[in-house]
Amino acid sequence: MESRQFWPLTAGDLATLIESERTSLNDSMQIQSPRLHAFDGLRAAMMLLGLVLHSACSYQDSPADAIWNFRDPQGSSFFGLMILYIHVWRMPIFMFIAGFFSALLVERRGDASFISNRLSRLGLPMLIFLPLMVPLTISAFVFANGSRYGGSVDAGFGVVSSMKAADLFLPITIHLWFLYYLLIYCVGAFLLIRAGRLCLPEAVRSIPTRILGSLTMIPGGTLLLCLPLILFLKNTAGLLQTGVTFIPEPTSFFAYGFIYLGGWSFWGQRAHLDRLRSWPRCIGSILVTIFLFPFWLEFFLQHYIGLPPGKLTLSTCTALGVETPGLKSVMWIGSGMSALMIWNGIWGFLSLCLLITNREIPRIRYIVDGSYWVYIIHLPFTVLIPGLLVHQSLGAFPKFFITLGLTTLIGYLSYDWFVRSGVIGELLNGRRWPRALGRALRNRDLVEPEEQVI
Repeated sequence: MESRQFWPLTAGDLATLIESERTSLNDSMQIQSPRLHAFDGLRAAMMLLGLVLHSACSYQDSPADAIWNFRDPQGSSFFGLMILYIHVWRMPIFMFIAGFFSALLVERRGDASFISNRLSRLGLPMLIFLPLMVPLTISAFVFANGSRYGGSVDAGFGVVSSMKAADLFLPITIHLWFLYYLLIYCVGAFLLIRAGRLCLPEAVRSIPTRILGSLTMIPGGTLLLCLPLILFLKNTAGLLQTGVTFIPEPTSFFAYGFIYLGGWSFWGQRAHLDRLRSWPRCIGSILVTIFLFPFWLEFFLQHYIGLPPGKLTLSTCTALGVETPGLKSVMWIGSGMSALMIWNGIWGFLSLCLLITNREIPRIRYIVDGSYWVYIIHLPFTVLIPGLLVHQSLGAFPKFFITLGLTTLIGYLSYDWFVRSGVIGELLNGRRWPRALGRALRNRDLVEPEEQVI
């Protein structure tokens, strides 16, 4: 087989790669099983929750930090709590689903098609959009702070216009870090598959995924799945830190990698998905995350900013007749609670999607199709819009909803007008689809029957 060179990449190479992936995908669609709507919907929901989190970041009542260095003077503690709660399980769920779909691709289309698909669907978007998103996001932060501290929106634009080009291009992955991590996981999986075939029989190669897959279904298996995460997260008291440099942050990299492997292994248990389609299990798992969150928050804050033990910790220790834990114990207990929230978040929200979205719903299908594009371009707007609103006395909550609403509107309008039926839509969605925002709003089939023939 002729080797494929991916760099340097010309426009012709890009078109050839996309066409190759479309042909491969179309061939496989003739024989593959029905679409996994619940998994698609859950993956898109986790992406779009990124818009919620980033729209809220500017309205926290905590000081600006290196992760998000702009704050509107009208803030609320609610947003800080909401961000931490969602952050615990959002990207773990996404990585679990990514691992599940990776195993699906390998089984249905082979490892060569798997790595080609991942390079085109993850690598090319990162290669194309990261050089655009980095300067736009940096300039948005400079504008927002210039607007706030300069006293006017014009002052913000003035600061941006005086920036040097070198200040706009930093070696960071910003919100596309997950594409970078997934590329590493996928390349690693591909190399392990190829090396395993040379060295080990199938019965031996499949032992790790069979064991992990079994743990996802047996009673008490979730507790065992927590153990590796506890080890990975113990130095941060359970916080999954976001690594935005090209050198992966070890805590999050290995934790997300294990969850990705868990999702890969879960593909082997797909025949038992009906066991997750249960309202008691759904509600119970989500309630576990809600119940544990305030306890975990106290342990995390003891570690992160050195607060003394909180009221929940003190009252629980008193009720149990035990001493208040020291800092080392705080970190272990915090990581254990975080691991439990992660896995219960995965089971709870997957169960929820299996119950309510595991069928073709045109409106949701359109939201799913556009979610990748909307997530890729959203970050600058979640900083720019707060910078435009910073001197308006509207309150934190109205500003948050304006930021989220406008960002979502810009994302989906641009998707429908410029992306869905063009070459970028083909890159992100696997093929070009006709514009369908109006049909989606009316919850009608997104394409006419004759257009569904590929």
